[in-house]
Amino acid sequence: MIATVTVIFSLIFTLIILLLVAGRYHRSVVAMLGALLVIAFGGIYNVFFPSDALTCIINNADTILLVIGSMILCEALGRSGLFQFIGLSMVSNIGRSIRWFVAIMLVLTVILSAFLNNITAMLIIGALTLSLERKLELDLSELIVYEAIFTNVGGLMLMISSIPNLIVAGEYNIGFSRFATICIPLVLLLMVASLYPVLKKFKSIQPFREGLELDPWSVVKDKRIFYRASLIFIIVMILFILHDLFPQIQLGLIAMAGAVAMLILSGEDPESIFSDIDWGTIFFLVSFFVIIGAMNDPQVGVLTSFANSLSNVFVVIPGLAYFLNLWVSGVASAFIDNIPITITLIPIVNSLSQSLGLNREILAWSMVFGANLGGNFTPIGSPSIIIAMGMLKKKGINISFHEWIKKYGILPCIHLLLATLYTILLVVI
Repeated sequence: MIATVTVIFSLIFTLIILLLVAGRYHRSVVAMLGALLVIAFGGIYNVFFPSDALTCIINNADTILLVIGSMILCEALGRSGLFQFIGLSMVSNIGRSIRWFVAIMLVLTVILSAFLNNITAMLIIGALTLSLERKLELDLSELIVYEAIFTNVGGLMLMISSIPNLIVAGEYNIGFSRFATICIPLVLLLMVASLYPVLKKFKSIQPFREGLELDPWSVVKDKRIFYRASLIFIIVMILFILHDLFPQIQLGLIAMAGAVAMLILSGEDPESIFSDIDWGTIFFLVSFFVIIGAMNDPQVGVLTSFANSLSNVFVVIPGLAYFLNLWVSGVASAFIDNIPITITLIPIVNSLSQSLGLNREILAWSMVFGANLGGNFTPIGSPSIIIAMGMLKKKGINISFHEWIKKYGILPCIHLLLATLYTILLVVI
């Protein structure tokens, strides 16, 4: 009976992964289908019921609230003009050096993606780049590509920088300060290692014309709302940092409080903000929590069987699990959204940690590193890259799958290798 249940649920899980890889249907629809199937077959075999699905959602409520609150907060912040203001302020006094300009834009990309989701960050930095392209009278198509790649580097920086970060932080109770302490040094390392080869490609471009004037305040529609949004953002960041001192206050509650404050004081119509929130990701997240909850159920045993198989492989050299976890999450994220990859790996990581006596937090870090950086391997691995490809297509530039890997695949390889060395450092210390 148990073997039959495991086989059936394994087939369901395989079907969901294949549908996600195919990309024919929206990921939220695929996840909702998967949740429906595990509940239906769970009821048939008396192993997983609607009440169990609800328990899975409740157990992850803080993570879900953290994601929703962060999305609302960042959407309102983007409308206030804060990030556009920061961008124009950074490039307004750069002189005539195109390489210095490129470096500033890529650093700005990392900063934006540290505080915004990758899609919003790419939309802002891409629009700013296209606007400056016209002012500078230069072709900055290549810069847009590297900005997309750097959004995924910046998405690694803070707990709020990407949804995989939020999921892992919620699962392993990693505070904002702890997350920043571990990830910021790696992000700085990746930036330094990436800037040199990227800037070399812009060496032959002539300096842009003199007399360029950029007014940062031109992107701010209402200074009063701008100052309010900035103040709320600073307060939320401080509360995130202080969370380590007051762990009884959940991160999801802090994010939702900031979101509500922003909705009240931003001056924007809440309906308008709600309409631009990525609710598909929320439905996907909730549904996939149900799927993984079913797969991890002792009576179903899909993920337990997989984890036991991995334990048998790594029993000789357990430390290899850290690096396999990083590269599996990285390579898988090149073809599948990094959210399901992260949610799927969490129970496997927990089982490996327990059976092999490995450091669970370092396994979690390796998963975060791979999930954020692996999307740069392919032109379909990251939403920000897909957006960048759309911007270039409007300019008549098409980059094929093979061309992307050949021309830009070296950077994610460097990133994952550096992340591997950094993980070794974490293990040693």
